[in-house]
Amino acid sequence: MTDAAAPSQLDYVQAVYQLAQLIPPGAVLSYGDIAELLGSGGPRQVGKAMSAAPSGTPWWRVLRADGNIAEPLRPRASEHWDSEQLAQPGRRVDMKKLRWNPTPSQWEKIDILRLSLGNPKMSELDDEL
Repeated sequence: MTDAAAPSQLDYVQAVYQLAQLIPPGAVLSYGDIAELLGSGGPRQVGKAMSAAPSGTPWWRVLRADGNIAEPLRPRASEHWDSEQLAQPGRRVDMKKLRWNPTPSQWEKIDILRLSLGNPKMSELDDEL
């Protein structure tokens, strides 16, 4: 991406990975949150993209809306959740408490991702996740 006014086109899956990379340790988003932030797709498309996330993508920070993760992923996710204090062993993540609230500079990066997919910037009213 060379310039915020004219971002290069991105593949949806790549935009999902880049947005997941922005989520800091100790914070989470749901699949639906990511779709909403990108302005396209839905929870299933985000989930499918995350199922093939490249190494280094913090997949354990992207969850179902109820704070759970697919059962086969729980043991691996629990290691990360423990280190980031996201959930007590055997419990789901408290989405209300730990949902990521981007900073202004992070919102700019999100807008660049939206624009690269051909979607308009978010309005300030849309900033409420």
